[in-house]
Amino acid sequence: MLLMKLYRIILPIFMAGVMSGCGKWLDVIPEHNTTEDLLFSDYGGYHSALNGIYQTMASPELYGQNLTWGYLSALSQYYDNYNIGNTMPFSYTEQYDYASDEVKAFGEEIWRQGYFVIANCNNLLQHLAEADPEMFPNNYMGEMDMLKGEALAARALMHFDLLRLFAEAPAVNMDGMAIPYSKTYPDMFPQRLTTGQVLDNVLADFREAASLLQPIDSTSIWMVGAYNRYSANNSDAGLFFKARGFRLNYVAVRSLMARVYAYAGDMKSAYDCAAGIFKTFKEEESSYSYSTFSSSAQSDAIRHHKMIDGMLVSFYSATLVNDYLATGATGNSETNPFRLKNLDYIFADADDYRNYNDEGNKLIYLISNEYLGSLKYIERTGGSNTYESENCLLPVMRLSELALIMAEYLVSQNNIADAVSILNELRQARGCQLRTLQPTATAEEINEEIRMESWRENVAEGQYFFFCKRKNLPTIMDDGVIIQMEGKYTMQIPDSETSMN
Repeated sequence: MLLMKLYRIILPIFMAGVMSGCGKWLDVIPEHNTTEDLLFSDYGGYHSALNGIYQTMASPELYGQNLTWGYLSALSQYYDNYNIGNTMPFSYTEQYDYASDEVKAFGEEIWRQGYFVIANCNNLLQHLAEADPEMFPNNYMGEMDMLKGEALAARALMHFDLLRLFAEAPAVNMDGMAIPYSKTYPDMFPQRLTTGQVLDNVLADFREAASLLQPIDSTSIWMVGAYNRYSANNSDAGLFFKARGFRLNYVAVRSLMARVYAYAGDMKSAYDCAAGIFKTFKEEESSYSYSTFSSSAQSDAIRHHKMIDGMLVSFYSATLVNDYLATGATGNSETNPFRLKNLDYIFADADDYRNYNDEGNKLIYLISNEYLGSLKYIERTGGSNTYESENCLLPVMRLSELALIMAEYLVSQNNIADAVSILNELRQARGCQLRTLQPTATAEEINEEIRMESWRENVAEGQYFFFCKRKNLPTIMDDGVIIQMEGKYTMQIPDSETSMN
């Protein structure tokens, strides 16, 4: 099986990829165990191991493309990839043709690299369990807890997204056989669990991670405002403790728990997690001149093209722009795989800031910019309308998703007024002044607005497909064409894994 093969090769590949400056001694020490022992003989090796996990998660096979602006966004019907010969990238993906070679290849990449990440998390966790605390110079600040908490969170997140792709949604079948949940290294014979069992394990890992990370993150100023979250100046204990927005921090973990609870259908627990984080941000607004939702003006929305203020966690890829362009995302051409579609439907509000390019022109009126893709992944350099530090960011979790979860729960409790208030705050921060919702709106109308806001907020980020799957929506709109979604939400487990028990 593929998983068994992965565990045989994981350490040599892993360390060759992440141990910068160590290539020479790796070349002269061929023994697997000796190399691993050297890696974990010093606290710096533990840091490198965790950084390597994040680097792998930011690779194109995972969040660096497939799980954000690539495969998942094509499933979300953001791109116009259709041509008669189906020769465009994502042509078969857009049609939900899971039996095609194209989609099977994406599945193999995601599955292989996802369990590669999980195996590295398990290896790190097992070494941490046996490590001498005296090895860690900043352990008084929670160094070991940070390492363990983030490894647990990475393991949980990776399992969760594999589950969302390769198993039916809980709304359809909570008790169906899903994927393995691996907790040991090596795990030579992983057993598939039901969807409910996988979700229980995901939440258990996230809960433990949150308890370990809370003392480190919950009272830090880094929570408030993107500058602090992504700054390398917010800790005196060295680089490893800085820029927590790039890592699975406490706030990110609690926010991701809200996403998991919502997917599981437990909207009350999802609301509680979301409201706790949301309340903290609201309380700090006045103290730090911070806006709960980024973009209080069109100029801000244009400059901060990824709406960085609202990103609670983002992975970092130094090669992101080049990876994006390498797929053909250049020029006003029908061969550009990232031509946006549905824009006039998604952005019905004429003044919606999310519908502008970096020169302040509306995408739906500028074909040349429409053909350049989402504009979130094209390099910004120079000039007043840029924020170059966003070029390498891969959005993973947004504050706006918490707001939408809260609104959805409030509607289910017939609290229309508070749901409308949350949605209007988000919409007004995006410039949507012309379609302010009223407290007299029906539950059906509010839920439809929640769906549309999920689509708008996550252009080229992949989350809209998962929103539709969670709700088991019967249709998805494709540029005016209604797609029937029965049987189209679940990928096939790769052929290399079909021999699993």
